[in-house]
Amino acid sequence: MNKAELIEAMASESGLGKSDAGAVLDVCIGAATKALTRGESVVLVGFGSFSISKRAARTGRNPRSGNGRPRPKNGRSDGSPVMFDWCPAFAAALDLNPGRGDEASAECLDADVTIDAAYVARETRRDSERGLSEADAKRALDAFINATTKALKKGDRVSLGEGFGSLSISKRSARTGRNPQTGKEIKIAAKNVVKFKAGAELSKAVN
Repeated sequence: MNKAELIEAMASESGLGKSDAGAVLDVCIGAATKALTRGESVVLVGFGSFSISKRAARTGRNPRSGNGRPRPKNGRSDGSPVMFDWCPAFAAALDLNPGRGDEASAECLDADVTIDAAYVARETRRDSERGLSEADAKRALDAFINATTKALKKGDRVSLGEGFGSLSISKRSARTGRNPQTGKEIKIAAKNVVKFKAGAELSKAVN
């Protein structure tokens, strides 16, 4: 599902026009991009949160010369990816198994920037004389989550815009892990996860 198809699905589900649905999606993507570029986390309420994975400073080794060199402390300078952490309602709708996401994560509840219906309505009024009411903004956001859920459950990849990135379902096989407290081996069941792949423009902006 590309961005145009996502907007069309949002318009159909919400009863809003395509221009309004597109404006809502653009507000969400624009706010997320600005926050991530600043190194901040951002949550879209009921959907999930995006953040930059911070990597600690460490010494690497040049594979050719063997010489060590310090690597930067800031993950943004070290090629760290944009991470996506889904909210409980989104995880439940996708039947992620077993339930990572059954309980709200700290990232989903607490982020530097929160995008909800009030935020979207305010931003659309900033860019347009008419803008959207909070009720219409909520309908559009709910339609976004529903359309994304349906596409992912069918196995489709969902593009949120070529520059921003895409979502897909990734299947993780069962494996043997180790209890970090006891050191004993444990069986980790197979599960589905939502994978976010940052687009080229976003990757460049956060690195």
